[in-house]
Amino acid sequence: MKSKDLDQLCELAGIGAGHAAIAFSQLTGRSIQTGPPRVYGGVEAEIADDPAVAEEWCSGVVFEFEGCVEALVAIMFRESVRDSVVRQLLGSAEEPLPRESVESVLMEVGNILASCVASSIADTLGEPLLPSIPTLAMEHAQSELAELASRRSGQFEVRIECELLEPGGEMGGLVVLIPD
Repeated sequence: MKSKDLDQLCELAGIGAGHAAIAFSQLTGRSIQTGPPRVYGGVEAEIADDPAVAEEWCSGVVFEFEGCVEALVAIMFRESVRDSVVRQLLGSAEEPLPRESVESVLMEVGNILASCVASSIADTLGEPLLPSIPTLAMEHAQSELAELASRRSGQFEVRIECELLEPGGEMGGLVVLIPD
């Protein structure tokens, strides 16, 4: 991948994550900011071989983007953050949270945030971009993302991540873009 292409993809990922952060802020009523895009090469090794990384982002919703940018996009959450988001959006303190409620809320939040990423990239490029029907990963989301990426394109060169951060740390997530 050329440096110019990578720079453009990082810019697009940052724009998409910025729009996702705004939507996440509106959903949660919290101030959510975006960290700078981070680029990782050799994506398979980064995701699949590091157990600490795989455990950190346990849940996620993965989409295939088709159109002006061909890529996998994932919205991921740490377990504690995932449960905080679900509790806040459901207005429930129920312990434990019903699995079907967690799955439903996670899918909806993932759909909203991924749609923001897709529409902001499409608007920036002036071309259509559509997310697929999502795949939900409740456990081991990093490993499932690696598996989907290897099936989609065989070898992939980079993974771009933008963290969604609340200053207090109770809410947050990760937007991952893996271009074909």
